[in-house]
Amino acid sequence: MDTVSPETRSRIMAGIRGTNTKPELFVRKGLFARGYRFRVNCKDLPGHPDLKLTKHGAIILVHGCFWHGHDCRLFRLPSSNVAYWTAKIGRNRERDLEDLLALREAGWRVCVVWECAERAAAAGRDKRKLLDGIADWLDGDRPFVEFFDTAAVGGSAVHGKPPKRPAIGKRCNAGSFAAERKPRYSSSMH
Repeated sequence: MDTVSPETRSRIMAGIRGTNTKPELFVRKGLFARGYRFRVNCKDLPGHPDLKLTKHGAIILVHGCFWHGHDCRLFRLPSSNVAYWTAKIGRNRERDLEDLLALREAGWRVCVVWECAERAAAAGRDKRKLLDGIADWLDGDRPFVEFFDTAAVGGSAVHGKPPKRPAIGKRCNAGSFAAERKPRYSSSMH
């Protein structure tokens, strides 16, 4: 059961941004300061990508971990209205996969930056590590890259212990991203 009134919940939900989020602004400002130029929220492409860098043939998608159902500590399926949220997050994940496939089919290189990666970059000693990784990818030729917080997703455990502080992880396998986008949530999840 929801802990707030329907009117309060409606006001809260109405205040959630779809564009110009903190993670988006972090990436945009950082790349602009490095001399990269881009278009924002491109409605002419599948998924309305957050950034389109035509010169590099690249698209950058900045995903919120909750809304896109990322398997990290920032995502937890709400305990109220479970059927609605399961369907909602599941459909968002399916749409992520459809958009990735359509963008790749159209010849675009795709970068996914998760909210947890932006938070790790902002919290870490080297705030430029995420932006360095994106810039390296932009200047290279890899078709896909995904940035995430290794501590948030369980990370690269050393001797069975997860990382103690946030660290930026990078994965260049679009197949792994696609596999995670497959529908699989049930009401018993999280």
